[in-house]
Amino acid sequence: MTHTHLEIERTYDLPEGDDLPDLIGVGSIARTEHQEPFVLDATYWDTERYDLVASRVTVRRRTGGPDAGWHIKRSSSDTVRHEQHFPLTEDADTVPDEVLAALFTERRGRGLHPVVRITTTRTVTRLLDEDDEQVAELADDRVVAQRLDAQAPSTPRTWREVEVETVGGVDEQVAHELFASLDGRFAAVGAAPAAVASKLARGLAGAPAPRLQTADKPEKGTAARALTKRLRKLRTALLGQEARLRSGEHADLRETARTALDIAAVLGSYRPAFAGTAAADRAAAAADALAAVTARAALADYLVERLPYASSPAQDLLVDAMTRERILAATRERRAVAVAEVMAFLHGEPYLDLLDALDDAVERPAPTAWALRSPKHVAQDVSAIEKPRVRELVRSAVSDDDESVGLIDREASERAATEEAWRAATRARAAMDVLGDDAFPHALWKRIGDAADVLTERVRSLHALDVLRVHSGIAERGGEGTFGYGVLAGDRVRLAEESYDQAVHALNRV
Repeated sequence: MTHTHLEIERTYDLPEGDDLPDLIGVGSIARTEHQEPFVLDATYWDTERYDLVASRVTVRRRTGGPDAGWHIKRSSSDTVRHEQHFPLTEDADTVPDEVLAALFTERRGRGLHPVVRITTTRTVTRLLDEDDEQVAELADDRVVAQRLDAQAPSTPRTWREVEVETVGGVDEQVAHELFASLDGRFAAVGAAPAAVASKLARGLAGAPAPRLQTADKPEKGTAARALTKRLRKLRTALLGQEARLRSGEHADLRETARTALDIAAVLGSYRPAFAGTAAADRAAAAADALAAVTARAALADYLVERLPYASSPAQDLLVDAMTRERILAATRERRAVAVAEVMAFLHGEPYLDLLDALDDAVERPAPTAWALRSPKHVAQDVSAIEKPRVRELVRSAVSDDDESVGLIDREASERAATEEAWRAATRARAAMDVLGDDAFPHALWKRIGDAADVLTERVRSLHALDVLRVHSGIAERGGEGTFGYGVLAGDRVRLAEESYDQAVHALNRV
């Protein structure tokens, strides 16, 4: 069984042989309680590229002490970590499947192997308040670390450090105030917050870790600098949203779709900024695919929220409870299917290709000569491609219907064309946002944005009509009333017609 807790701690460097500072009177600390030393033996694992370390994640198998087992730590700062515990397994040479599954994204789907063994002799001091309630725990550690790679030195690295960890339930702000007070006491005995807070990072010093070999940022004032900065933010956002999806927490599907589309915009519209390799092509294609699958999930989420209700209170009163419940059930089912498709994509090779490309672009940027030009010059090239592309797709979306095909096929074709135009316009606007008004003409940015907004509403209305038509037919065949469906459909027809007219107007302006 696994469990997770928030770990808030500060690490101090203290020379061997020096005494600990007197901590009585710091914050609410009124008494200390010393315990007998014990030994912890931990083996840390990572990929061949050290993907976990680069992602500020550690995984270890540790014996000894009160929490023996497999541990995953994810650091959000030097003092705050989320720690996940799994039971200790007898096989010390194999990472349990549930641990591998929990690390799928951070390890980029790659296998793990031992990278360092750290043995710690720990002496714990409980820090108590005047009511004998524990405030924090101090661990005085003597550490021996031996790298396990082929280039590892024969002599282990040793050091002493002191960790102070607050007890569970303590507010993060209160914990940081306690640490600020502790800093003064430790400084008085010649100690200071550790320059490297992680035992693993110290133990791996000098290891051949490709993910940790970073390159300089592109020069300021170039398009490449703006692209790298944007991708760094987008990668962080994507990984956070993906973590929430995997954990089952509530995730804003529309925000995830926007993030995916922004990534697709950078890797697609600015394709000449990146190496002309098959890996870069795969990443751009994967970004487009992720944008498409998350857009469908976001659309399904919108339909759950809005389709069961009319746009005006007067119309809404005409929709009976059974109709509303039927539509709500149908849209929830559609959303569940769409989210499952997103999750399937997040477990596939194309997604891992995309993450690898983002890692390289952010950590080891290698911009082309095209990208090292000014944003204004790059924007001219992008505009020359995106403007006619968007215009052609919008024209296709609002063209006259082909009367030679049946109604159902004609409507499906219309939805597909509108979706393609919508994604193109939205991606073009996102691409322009990267370099901003200083590079792209504001009028063009505004017109492309207007087209994207209009097409968003049209896509929503066309899909809403499809759902209403299907389930109205089901209700009719079941002998149920269909008046409520007609009310909602009439509302959506009006919105679809309005958005059609606006799309035609937008086409003439792009």
